[in-house]
Amino acid sequence: MAARRPTLLFTMGDPAGIGPEILARTLANATLRREARLVAVGDPEILGRAARLARAPVRLKPVAPDSPEIREDDPRETPIVVSGTGTWAAIEPGVPSEASGRAAARSIEVAAAIASRRGADALVTPPISKMALKSAGYPFPGHTEFLGSLTGARETRMLFTGGRFRILLATIHLALRRVSDSLETGSLLRTLEYGAAALRNFGWGMKKRIAVLALNPHAGEGGLFGDEETRVIGPAIERAKERGIRAEGPFPADTFFAHRAIGGDIGVVVAMYHDQGLIPAKMGGIGGAANVTLGLPFIRASVDHGTAFDRAWKRGARPDPAGLIKAALVAVDLASRSRGRILEWAWP
Repeated sequence: MAARRPTLLFTMGDPAGIGPEILARTLANATLRREARLVAVGDPEILGRAARLARAPVRLKPVAPDSPEIREDDPRETPIVVSGTGTWAAIEPGVPSEASGRAAARSIEVAAAIASRRGADALVTPPISKMALKSAGYPFPGHTEFLGSLTGARETRMLFTGGRFRILLATIHLALRRVSDSLETGSLLRTLEYGAAALRNFGWGMKKRIAVLALNPHAGEGGLFGDEETRVIGPAIERAKERGIRAEGPFPADTFFAHRAIGGDIGVVVAMYHDQGLIPAKMGGIGGAANVTLGLPFIRASVDHGTAFDRAWKRGARPDPAGLIKAALVAVDLASRSRGRILEWAWP
């Protein structure tokens, strides 16, 4: 018996950016269509226009958001759950605005509701504009925080996977000058617990190590270059060990990625701040990894790039859908690994 193909639910992204174009090309990807059932959420007019511009052979079938079951009846058609209409007239292609932010947010709200009632196996998201989201009255710096609020998640964490490393961030969208003050032992311990829960939920190997990076050069050099390693990071690692987590470190980030990461028994690497983790995550190029949100009741994977307003809706530009395809394939893999179970993020 052939394995059941998981259902992936795609939001539209910011309609003024490249989201609709890369979504149309992703929905037309033959390899992905063999792996999963694909469903979009957004404005049918916008996605239809994007498909024509991108020359993507996608046949859309509008579906009401309150439909009790969303399925692919005809493999030649792609269902699109209608989260709004009339958006095209209100936006300026390539320019983030209140209207584009509102349309992107509505797509996310409808998709999250469907995923929360287990109407899909995973949620996959193209990029949105933080500025447009804010101008539309949504006080969230990005998808991660927005989805956490919509689902009532106690906390969320951002993990990048699909490349050479699985990298979990201790802090996310913070100015570098604020990172040190925001690090505290309890929060970092919970990040390590989320990492351990991810190893369990996705079958990556509960006995694998969680490597924790230092914040300062040379791991602080005994306090000469900073004391966060002895004051915050080290105590969090010790408390994680007491809870049965194979946490190790703190490791200087430069030498870790040069040497220690070669070992095959490292399950997750915990980085202290955004670029410390995202630089190695993106070493394979844009689209080499996917952003996975930990802490939600469903699987969510996203691209690792932005809206590229300067390239959106321009004939001949053809934005590359590789990042969204990668996120979708990661979602397929995680759906297969979790086997339809409700994700549990408490540890142990």
